[in-house]
Amino acid sequence: MTADDRALTIQAANISQTKDTPLMGETSLPTLEQIASEVILLSPDDSASRLHLEKMLRELALADSTPESVKEMAWQALVVVQGLLQAKDMESSLNQLNSLLEKMMKAEVSGSPVVVKAEEPPSPPPAAPAPCAEEAMVSEFLHKQESLLQEFESSCMTLEAGDLSALAAVKRQIHSWKGEAGILGFHDLTEALHGVENALEEIQSPQPQPTGDALLLLKDQLAHYFQARLKGETFAIETASCLEKLEHVSAQTVEKETEAESPAVDIPLETAPPAESASAEPMAAPGPLAKIEPRIFIMPAVVDVDLMQEFLTESAEHFQQAETALMSLETDPSDTESVNVVFRAFHTVKGVAGFVGISCVTEVAHKAETFFDRFRRGTLVMRGVFTDLAFEALDMLKVLLGGLNAALAAGQMTLPAGYTDLIHRLENPDALEKAAPAAGTPVKEKVGEILVREGKASPQEVEQALEKQASGDFRPVGEILVEQQAAKPVDVAHAIRAQQPGAAREGEHEGMVKVNTSRLDNLINMVGELVIAQSMVSQDPYIQEGNNQRLLRNVTQLNKITRSLQELALSMRMVSVRATFQKMARLVRDLARKSQKEILFETEGEDTELDRNMVEAIADPLVHMVRNAADHGVELPDDRERSGKPRQGRILLRAAHEGGSVIITLTDNGRGLNRQKILAKAVERGLVEPNSQLTDAEIHNLIFMPGFSTADKVTDVSGRGVGMDVVRTNVEALRGTVEISSKEGEGSQFMVRLPLTLAIIDGMVIRVGTDRFILPTIAITETFRPREEDITTVQGQSELVMLRGDLIPLSRLGQLFGIRDAGAKLTDSILVVSESKGRRIALMVDELLGQQQVVIKSLGSIFGRVEGVSGGAILGDGRISLILDVEGLIRLSLN
Repeated sequence: MTADDRALTIQAANISQTKDTPLMGETSLPTLEQIASEVILLSPDDSASRLHLEKMLRELALADSTPESVKEMAWQALVVVQGLLQAKDMESSLNQLNSLLEKMMKAEVSGSPVVVKAEEPPSPPPAAPAPCAEEAMVSEFLHKQESLLQEFESSCMTLEAGDLSALAAVKRQIHSWKGEAGILGFHDLTEALHGVENALEEIQSPQPQPTGDALLLLKDQLAHYFQARLKGETFAIETASCLEKLEHVSAQTVEKETEAESPAVDIPLETAPPAESASAEPMAAPGPLAKIEPRIFIMPAVVDVDLMQEFLTESAEHFQQAETALMSLETDPSDTESVNVVFRAFHTVKGVAGFVGISCVTEVAHKAETFFDRFRRGTLVMRGVFTDLAFEALDMLKVLLGGLNAALAAGQMTLPAGYTDLIHRLENPDALEKAAPAAGTPVKEKVGEILVREGKASPQEVEQALEKQASGDFRPVGEILVEQQAAKPVDVAHAIRAQQPGAAREGEHEGMVKVNTSRLDNLINMVGELVIAQSMVSQDPYIQEGNNQRLLRNVTQLNKITRSLQELALSMRMVSVRATFQKMARLVRDLARKSQKEILFETEGEDTELDRNMVEAIADPLVHMVRNAADHGVELPDDRERSGKPRQGRILLRAAHEGGSVIITLTDNGRGLNRQKILAKAVERGLVEPNSQLTDAEIHNLIFMPGFSTADKVTDVSGRGVGMDVVRTNVEALRGTVEISSKEGEGSQFMVRLPLTLAIIDGMVIRVGTDRFILPTIAITETFRPREEDITTVQGQSELVMLRGDLIPLSRLGQLFGIRDAGAKLTDSILVVSESKGRRIALMVDELLGQQQVVIKSLGSIFGRVEGVSGGAILGDGRISLILDVEGLIRLSLN
């Protein structure tokens, strides 16, 4: 659609709205003829006409006076209109819409009146979903709420921390929920959210902490509501507590504003064009007040509130796209597509603002659009001063739109300071170009400066490298620092990437496609089969022993492609830990309030990616670790003060990649672990001998024992000795490890190391007789060849091996699995020492064949659970090998 076509469409829609849209407060419903006219004028990519049609259909569907049969068809028509932008066959969708309108008109002609004057506000329809709402739509709506609730909670906590800008995101989400709930027939939810939305609008000057607190109550109610709906149950959503808190905030705001009023000064702000009058004469303010010239924008007499709210939501999306494009233009001024994105954003906002009658927004958007059109036509060249001006225009539009809800209630809005100046600069960008300094490449932070700032190299080392450069060594500073071992290569690489601000945002323009997780799992399984087949081809004796160089090159290339495909497939199942980390922030907040502690919770590395199944499985251990840190680790404010610490404790949750693993660390600056108290409790329970000489690590690991707790009293949060046992059990089930470091009086750190994925395992291939097994390398601590004098037999049965003064249970895998041709002589075998949950075992094997990555295969339902075996794998030569479970082997040996 061209700009002229769009203008004609908006003009026609404007005429239709002026004729048909009732004033605020009137209760007449749109007629079917009016709706039909809107359909004729409808252009799917014209958001203004589409939103207006949606509003008319929604009003018709919600009215008590509308017959049930027409209501059902109105809901169906509304769903069709909302899906137009995503429709694959636009003509088919429009035909379906016209067919529904024709059926509604026939129902009206047959004697069922559709439009009547409503005497009372319509009562809310029943809470059950409307019959027309397809089950698939309801299911999709409910399943996507978990992530939306997490984002909503994060915004609430940001607001509670004092950032008022988060309130806009909160309002948008509540409005979106209200709209979608109405369409799908969750009218009890619509009514509840409408009440909260109104209460938020009543607050002129939000107080961050109590407002965020009230909204978190709403979030909890919504979580229960959506969960109940997923199970097919009902849930009476309760918003009274939330509304009560919001009303209290509103009342406090009014009191403060009343107290702040000064009767001694009365400066009139009204400068809008006055009504024609013979006595109207301009008055000049004396002295310095002559510069204060606030402009007042008078709201239109006729305002479509629902359309206005939809406009606000849609504008926020356009602003986000424009900001992303502007940041791209800062690094690449020749990016014409980014120029077009910004231009389209201003153009769209201008059109819809004109349609709803917000002329101040239209003016700014129009000037900005004209300004950017010069870049499209090539009469201006993009420079930093111009992107700054565009950002200012976006900020002004955000401020104007942010004040619209208050302006609706007041009937007018004071335009922000700088409004007139911005308009002037948008109209005269050439003056900015003349005043701007000569264009040049943006100054980047140097690699050495980045390394010093991040603590990866000292200033002296960087200075020495620069001196070496000045003396004739023309290599980059980073290369010199690596050669001098003053910095690690990985740190230099990170510093170089940090110099490229556009690189980090490179992926922001990429589209997203929703894929069913079962399809993704099937793809990964098939790639696993491909890896196995490729390995079998590579290790085939015909290829290994052949002299065909071309064939060998092709097989090598196949290996590379297969490996790349495998890595790509596994990366598709990777998700960030952000959502899980955000849940922990809410947990710490609630625990801190409950225990009257002051805790600052911080996160790092939220974008670190992990296998989706791993992220879900790690959530429970993290909850127990965070609870422990908040309840047992961080002290009460007064206790901290007496110890010379700041009153506010700190908990840091961090994630990072390290090699082929992900490291999650939880650090607190609390009281730390009491070594003597843990040891005394262990002795009391008979876990260790009274005179045992244990290392710090061994003592710390005692807290992972089932039922072990040093808490003086049991609370509803912790103290029963269950949480840390759950942590280690769940982490080891993921083939991970957990380590503790602590210093009494200074704090503790828990470090969880996890593999990136559960689909592939690094394993050591071992031979027992003619059978081959795979032992996870993460469970192996060391291997050695035993001597006869190292072996001890207990009661003529159990065998123990002495290793550096420690006796370790010995298990002959050949006897354990009934392998007849397994070696029987200990001195000819190899002992593989493996560890699980703090317990060690020495496994007797005949040979270590090498380490390799294998694709894990389930044993299936036929075999069920086999003690000591966690799965299977197909080796390169086609043999099937069982993957051993160390914990199961320890249990078998003990039995």
